[in-house]
Amino acid sequence: MLEVYLFVNPLGAPCMRSEQNIMKLAARLNNKVSFQFVPLLTQQVVARSLPAQPTLAERNAQFKVHYNAILAYKAALFQGKRKGRDFLLKMQTAVVADHQQFSTDLALSLAQTCHLDIDMFKEDCSSDLAKQAFKTDQKLAAEMKITQSPSAVIFNCDVSQCGLLLNDVTYEALCEVCESQGIATKQSLMAEPTYAPNLGSTTTLQPNLHVL
Repeated sequence: MLEVYLFVNPLGAPCMRSEQNIMKLAARLNNKVSFQFVPLLTQQVVARSLPAQPTLAERNAQFKVHYNAILAYKAALFQGKRKGRDFLLKMQTAVVADHQQFSTDLALSLAQTCHLDIDMFKEDCSSDLAKQAFKTDQKLAAEMKITQSPSAVIFNCDVSQCGLLLNDVTYEALCEVCESQGIATKQSLMAEPTYAPNLGSTTTLQPNLHVL
């Protein structure tokens, strides 16, 4: 079984695509993949949403936006992993695809769409438990030497305790990892209309894949 930790910017387009790739792989492999989406908040993550020469006030404001978005995601997760992932994807769609600004009102609207308990969600968004969960995630990212998002750390629980760090979380790259780990062939995983197999590819690990 593969265990995957995907570190994401909860408001980022590349991260949303990576999440969809992970879920697609999990669906193709049935019960052979366990995965978590772990929010990451660093100065590099914040900088991506800032102008070229941001003021300190702009930097602090964006940090607060990302922090509150993460707390909202953690609050949704407290009501179940499936609901939490659904909330995260809907939040990213609203911000990335629909160009909405993240706000408390948007978070509450999305929580209703995801059929969350709204009173519990409101309470959890500002709870010490959510803040502690955020700190735990950042500690995990530091321990796994994560410096950018999206990044995936992949463990083959049946073979080794060493994790593989993947910085380019495309579906094809995930398929190559599965093949290298003896989980499934790349050809079988990519054999569908939107992902035609590349007959010239090899099964060697990509340059941006590192053993932790």
